Amino acid sequence: MVMRTFGAFLAALVLCGCTQTAGDEGPGPAPPSETRPDPPTRRSVEDTLDLFGERTLPRTSPPRLAYVDGSVLRFPDGRTLELPRRWGTTSIVRYAGGYLVTDDRSIEGAMGMHRLDAGGRVLESWSTTGPALVADGRIAWVSLVPSEGGRIGPTLLHADSVGGGDHVTQRLDRSFMPILTGWFRGRLVYETWGRTPSFLTDLVHPPRAIPKAEDPGVVRPDGAYLVRRVRAGLEVLHHDGQVSGLIDLRGLGRTSSRDVAWEDDGHVLTTLVRDRRQAVVRFDMSGNASLATPWRRTDWTGFAFLAR
Repeated sequence: MVMRTFGAFLAALVLCGCTQTAGDEGPGPAPPSETRPDPPTRRSVEDTLDLFGERTLPRTSPPRLAYVDGSVLRFPDGRTLELPRRWGTTSIVRYAGGYLVTDDRSIEGAMGMHRLDAGGRVLESWSTTGPALVADGRIAWVSLVPSEGGRIGPTLLHADSVGGGDHVTQRLDRSFMPILTGWFRGRLVYETWGRTPSFLTDLVHPPRAIPKAEDPGVVRPDGAYLVRRVRAGLEVLHHDGQVSGLIDLRGLGRTSSRDVAWEDDGHVLTTLVRDRRQAVVRFDMSGNASLATPWRRTDWTGFAFLAR
């Protein structure tokens, strides 16, 4: 049995009259209103559902984003692309006509990153500290050489255009592991393992320390809202950082990477795990849940989504 608890999830969006995507069920949007939502509360409405019995989450249309299912990248138009099978894929972004992916082999904060061509073949591999970040046509990632085994090598921040051809790097003190937090006005924000402040850099001048920055979450396509996974479930924030609502549901997400994605301005996708099974779950702006894929046997990585 699973307990589904929804807070006032994106009440602001309903009030602003977001349209409903064709193929989804449920009532239409509320009339427009200029009233700003009240400060966030955690009102709960609990429904008990038997996911594998007669009462189950409804099935809606397949994901409208490409996503990794096991070792297969599935596109909305039905195409598939075989990815390497020797590791699980925990994140995927487009880069230079192909893809940058992270894998599920992690040790002391480091994991594998691979550059794939358009056919899914590995072109390069290195160690990193997390998934690549993409914003406004720019992409950033970290490369380093883990100290295990006595190996020595540079620790680098990388930035490029998503299409490639504008690659720049900045070398950092290898005694600290940089973990990317986000982009801010064209500059890269990162934190380092074991140090309190965050750092801001344009990859030209030396990084400067700034107050510790939280992970802002994944930005909605129109920039108005963000969503991020928290211990209780999914948290939605206004663009200014004010919490708008919370989906309180156990079993969301699967890996340490960003495994939540905006399907469009009206829907969020992530992994739902129950009883050693997993599926892609879709939430609309009223907090209603539906399944976008069939249940299948769970794995370590869940589903990685390829943003547009």
